[in-house]
Amino acid sequence: MDKTQHNYYAFQWHAIFLALAMTFTEINTVLPSLVVMVGGGAVLIGLLTAIMVGTPIIGQLLFASYLHMQPRKRGFLLLGIGLRVVALGAVALILLTSESISPQILIYAVFFLMFIFSLSGTFAGVSYTDILGKSLAVQQRSQFFVNRQIFTSVAFLVSAPVSRWVLGYSVYPYNYAWMFGLAAGLLFIASFGFWAIDEPEVTPARDAHSFLQVLREVPRHLRENPPLLHYILLVNLTGFGLTSMPFYVVYASHHYGLTGEQVGNYLIVQIIGMILSSFIWGKLVKKFGFRGVVRGCIFCGTLLPLLVLLLSGTPLPIFLSVFFLMGVTISARKIAFEGLLIEISTNTNRALYQGVIGTTSLTIALFPLIAGGLILWIGYVPVFLIVSLLVASAWFPVSRIVSASDV
Repeated sequence: MDKTQHNYYAFQWHAIFLALAMTFTEINTVLPSLVVMVGGGAVLIGLLTAIMVGTPIIGQLLFASYLHMQPRKRGFLLLGIGLRVVALGAVALILLTSESISPQILIYAVFFLMFIFSLSGTFAGVSYTDILGKSLAVQQRSQFFVNRQIFTSVAFLVSAPVSRWVLGYSVYPYNYAWMFGLAAGLLFIASFGFWAIDEPEVTPARDAHSFLQVLREVPRHLRENPPLLHYILLVNLTGFGLTSMPFYVVYASHHYGLTGEQVGNYLIVQIIGMILSSFIWGKLVKKFGFRGVVRGCIFCGTLLPLLVLLLSGTPLPIFLSVFFLMGVTISARKIAFEGLLIEISTNTNRALYQGVIGTTSLTIALFPLIAGGLILWIGYVPVFLIVSLLVASAWFPVSRIVSASDV
């Protein structure tokens, strides 16, 4: 079998089992609902979202330059996924003993382990994108991202009913302990795909930089690579919509309450949206490229917070369309954003570019904390309206992003 085809299947293996694992700890439904169950509100949801989204960004800032200088990165990839397995397993064990500890200590412990989970994701994420970019043939990339989203969406659909059953059948905290335990086991199986990867050795560019050099060189990289600057604007502006999604569960709980069965329903509807839209995005990426799908993501992300406000208070089956659109938006982002980054970078500078992106994307890390405070101060409605406007403004940088092969 051709080496690139072998790597193609190895990455798909990982993607399928990762999807199965992540359903049980889904950041926009399961994790916020756990915080609400413990007694938390918008501020704690903001803190948890900042940890889950912001820590990898800060990690890219700190470690991407070091990883960039390594000719092989699979070892760091395996280290990252191993630490993530341990963190998820530890959360499961803590939840099993949560009846004997205070809710405050439980929150601290879970948040700390989620910090470890997210920080280790830096090694996994930077290494994954770099290895993926140099391990697949150029003509395989579009097909890979579309097929990955389809396969993972099917995996989501398989695991979502299981998640719903676990959340509804067992009582708190045992239902959430099962969720994290299953996630740890499935993530461990997903790592087998990385063991099978035949990683090419690529010597880093001669201008390989240390951490401090990366900070100093950010303005130069942005001047010399305008597509990178526009990509960073795109990531930041759409990131406001991405990091607002966990608040929709809290907002819904004020109108409909919150039970394990409801969380399971939110999750299933979101995943159905991901699956059905994957086929549409697959056709769009073939016709309009990754930028076309990004535009679709921006449109859906702009509409989403408005739909939350318009449908709040309507019967719950109608409000579920919010989570359907959430799945559509997430699907577009997963297909297009990583592919677009690979297009505007090369094998020698990809990891370094991720460090630059991390350096200039700290607003995404801080926004959930700010949003949680703003919600307490001015309420959900103004915050969601602001988010919609910010995401809509991301439309302008997209047309200026040109792939490295087109330059």
